[in-house]
Amino acid sequence: MKAFKQKIGAQGQATGAINTTDTYYSGELAAATNQAVTLPSDAHICVFSANGDFYVRYDGSAATVPTGSIAASTVDLNPGVRDVSTVTTLNIIAPATTKITLAFYA
Repeated sequence: MKAFKQKIGAQGQATGAINTTDTYYSGELAAATNQAVTLPSDAHICVFSANGDFYVRYDGSAATVPTGSIAASTVDLNPGVRDVSTVTTLNIIAPATTKITLAFYA
Protein backbone atom coordinates (compact mmCIF):
# COMPACT_ATOMS: atom_id res chain seq x y z
CA MET A 1 0.00 0.00 0.00
CA LYS A 2 1.30 3.43 -0.92
CA ALA A 3 1.77 6.34 1.47
CA PHE A 4 -0.56 9.34 1.14
CA LYS A 5 1.23 12.28 -0.45
CA GLN A 6 -0.06 15.69 -1.44
CA LYS A 7 1.55 16.92 -4.62
CA ILE A 8 3.62 20.11 -4.60
CA GLY A 9 3.19 22.59 -7.45
CA ALA A 10 5.87 24.23 -9.58
CA GLN A 11 6.20 27.11 -7.11
CA GLY A 12 6.64 24.81 -4.11
CA GLN A 13 3.10 25.19 -2.78
CA ALA A 14 0.75 22.36 -1.88
CA THR A 15 -1.88 21.50 -4.49
CA GLY A 16 -5.18 19.69 -4.07
CA ALA A 17 -3.77 16.69 -5.94
CA ILE A 18 -2.82 13.46 -4.18
CA ASN A 19 -1.02 10.41 -5.48
CA THR A 20 -2.79 7.27 -6.67
CA THR A 21 -2.83 4.17 -4.53
CA ASP A 22 -2.63 0.47 -5.27
CA THR A 23 -5.40 -0.48 -2.82
CA TYR A 24 -8.95 0.28 -3.97
CA TYR A 25 -12.25 -1.22 -2.85
CA SER A 26 -15.33 -0.57 -4.96
CA GLY A 27 -18.89 -1.77 -5.12
CA GLU A 28 -22.54 -0.86 -4.89
CA LEU A 29 -24.47 -0.03 -1.75
CA ALA A 30 -28.04 -1.32 -1.75
CA ALA A 31 -30.58 1.28 -0.67
CA ALA A 32 -30.93 1.59 3.12
CA THR A 33 -28.77 -1.49 3.79
CA ASN A 34 -25.72 -1.27 6.05
CA GLN A 35 -22.55 -2.74 4.59
CA ALA A 36 -19.57 -3.50 6.84
CA VAL A 37 -16.14 -3.13 5.22
CA THR A 38 -13.04 -4.56 6.90
CA LEU A 39 -10.08 -2.27 6.31
CA PRO A 40 -6.69 -3.52 5.13
CA SER A 41 -4.43 -3.95 8.18
CA ASP A 42 -1.98 -1.25 7.08
CA ALA A 43 -4.60 1.36 6.08
CA HIS A 44 -4.21 4.75 7.76
CA ILE A 45 -6.08 7.02 5.33
CA CYS A 46 -9.24 6.39 3.31
CA VAL A 47 -10.41 8.53 0.40
CA PHE A 48 -14.13 8.09 -0.29
CA SER A 49 -15.91 8.71 -3.59
CA ALA A 50 -19.50 7.91 -4.58
CA ASN A 51 -22.18 8.83 -7.09
CA GLY A 52 -24.74 9.60 -4.37
CA ASP A 53 -25.10 10.43 -0.69
CA PHE A 54 -23.80 7.92 1.84
CA TYR A 55 -23.14 7.79 5.58
CA VAL A 56 -20.20 6.19 7.39
CA ARG A 57 -19.91 4.98 10.96
CA TYR A 58 -16.44 4.32 12.36
CA ASP A 59 -17.11 2.63 15.73
CA GLY A 60 -17.96 -0.87 14.50
CA SER A 61 -21.73 -0.49 14.84
CA ALA A 62 -24.15 -0.58 11.92
CA ALA A 63 -24.74 2.75 10.18
CA THR A 64 -28.26 4.11 9.79
CA VAL A 65 -29.66 6.86 7.61
CA PRO A 66 -30.60 9.76 9.92
CA THR A 67 -34.25 10.81 10.06
CA GLY A 68 -36.30 13.34 11.99
CA SER A 69 -35.09 16.51 13.64
CA ILE A 70 -31.43 17.46 14.03
CA ALA A 71 -29.73 15.67 16.92
CA ALA A 72 -26.38 14.19 17.91
CA SER A 73 -25.34 11.48 15.47
CA THR A 74 -22.68 8.83 15.00
CA VAL A 75 -22.61 8.88 11.19
CA ASP A 76 -20.57 11.03 8.83
CA LEU A 77 -22.26 12.25 5.60
CA ASN A 78 -20.17 11.99 2.43
CA PRO A 79 -16.71 12.05 4.02
CA GLY A 80 -13.94 12.96 1.58
CA VAL A 81 -10.69 11.90 3.26
CA ARG A 82 -10.46 10.42 6.75
CA ASP A 83 -7.73 9.14 9.08
CA VAL A 84 -8.75 5.52 9.73
CA SER A 85 -5.58 4.46 11.55
CA THR A 86 -7.56 3.49 14.68
CA VAL A 87 -10.45 1.87 12.80
CA THR A 88 -10.78 -1.77 11.69
CA THR A 89 -14.26 -1.67 10.13
CA LEU A 90 -16.29 0.94 8.30
CA ASN A 91 -20.07 0.64 8.29
CA ILE A 92 -21.56 2.40 5.28
CA ILE A 93 -25.17 3.00 4.27
CA ALA A 94 -26.90 5.03 1.55
CA PRO A 95 -30.54 6.09 1.26
CA ALA A 96 -30.57 5.02 -2.41
CA THR A 97 -28.54 2.57 -4.46
CA THR A 98 -25.07 4.11 -4.71
CA LYS A 99 -21.78 3.15 -6.31
CA ILE A 100 -18.77 3.80 -4.06
CA THR A 101 -14.99 3.53 -4.10
CA LEU A 102 -12.60 3.54 -1.16
CA ALA A 103 -8.93 4.29 -1.79
CA PHE A 104 -6.61 3.27 1.04
CA TYR A 105 -3.18 4.65 1.90
CA ALA A 106 -0.57 3.56 4.47
